[in-house]
Order: sequence, then C-alpha cells, then structure tokens
Amino acid sequence: MLELHHSGLSTCSKQVRLALVEKGLPYVSRYIELQHHAHLSADYLKLNPWGVVPTLVHDGRPIVNSAAIAEYLEDVFPDPPLRPSDPGARSRMRLWTWAADMVHPALQNATYDGVLKQKMTDLEPAEIERLLLRMPAPERRERMRRIVGGGFDRNEIEHAFERLGFVIGRAEDDLTDGPWLAGETYSLADIGMLAIVHRVIELRPAMLDRDRFSRVNEWYDRLMARPAVRRVYAAGTEETPPRPKQHTISGMA
Repeated sequence: MLELHHSGLSTCSKQVRLALVEKGLPYVSRYIELQHHAHLSADYLKLNPWGVVPTLVHDGRPIVNSAAIAEYLEDVFPDPPLRPSDPGARSRMRLWTWAADMVHPALQNATYDGVLKQKMTDLEPAEIERLLLRMPAPERRERMRRIVGGGFDRNEIEHAFERLGFVIGRAEDDLTDGPWLAGETYSLADIGMLAIVHRVIELRPAMLDRDRFSRVNEWYDRLMARPAVRRVYAAGTEETPPRPKQHTISGMA
C-alpha cells in the first residue's frame, strides 16, 4: 500500500502527486495541514525527521525528499516509465531533478515573502518559540527567525528571483534539443521543474516573458495540456482539506 503524507500548496507535494498520477498508482492521501504545523507533530517527525512534506510510506517504509520519492517509484513501479531509456537523456533528467531541488530554497524565500510572511508575523512570541523547538532542521529554524523578525530584505528576494531566472534560462537553452527537458522523453525532469515554474508564475508572472522564454512557455503549455497535470494543478484543488475519513484514491489528493 502507498500512503502519501502531503500538503496541497507544497511544490514538492505536487511533484510527487503528479508522478503518482502519471503512473496510475492508487494511494491513500494523508493530508498534512502546514498552517497548523502538523508537519512538526511528534508522530509525523517519526516518519520524516526533517519535518517537511511530502513523505511516501510504502508498506510501512517511509521515503522522504520528493526527488528520492520519484526515483523510488520508478524503481518499484517501472511502467509506465518516467525515466528515459537512453543513458545520456537519463543523465539530463537527473540534472534537472537536481536543479529543481537546488533552486527550491530560493523559491521558498520568495514564497515566504510573497505569500506567508504575514501569517508568520501574526504568531504570538510563545507560539514561535514552541515551533522553533520542534523544528529539527537548523536552516528551517533560521528561516523562521528571519520571517518573524521582519523577513528578507529586497536585495535577498531579488537574488532569489535571480537564481530562479538563471535556472529558467538554462531550461530555455536545453529545450532546443526536444520538447522535454531530457530531450524527446517526458520524464521526472519535467515533473520536478513544472512545480518550480508554476510557483514562479504565481509569484511573478512577468518573469515568464514569452519573448524571452518562448520555449519554456511552449513547454509549460504542453505540460498543462496533459490530463494528469490538469488533475493535479486544476484551480481549486491545491488546498485539499483533511477528509473525515481517508480514502484510497487514484489521482489527485
């Protein structure tokens, strides 16, 4: 049995949900309410000591990190494949899954600044201290201290978007070799980077200027036309509330 502990707004959760849907794998949805800090509960930290989403549990074995989860799904459930058969194309796929992971901290900073800062600054000091004590990862504690202490300055936020723009520019170049980031084959590279680009469009749509990034925009349009992508990224489905009873579902949670 596959159980996915996830949150709708999390870019990493979207990556894993899309891989599951593309592969047609049914799973039990375990929704983690980030706004209520359920990812820092004692029970969840037993599954994921990093205190982040998502976590995939397969027959009792927890797997963490969205890129690692996606590769695990490929190893255990190879059909339909989401990795190219050609070794060169597969290396490109892994480069892009790494790039999505590498640029994620910049995306987090931009997201906190644009969406979450007010929610964090509204917390009472005692609640902030309780949350800090429960956060296992030092960098996450530091980010929270920065947010509740006034957040990131404009230079830091612009630097975050500069990093994101660099990666999108590299994607523009690589898409000259085919319709997908690894070339001719739709793969985990596209699934990983879609979540990044989608969030950039939400935060700063002007960055995806069609004259500057024509191939990335065409790639994005191709992705959004895929049935699995439409299901995972459909408007109004990103914040799936906790269900009174968990159900096994095949598709989006």
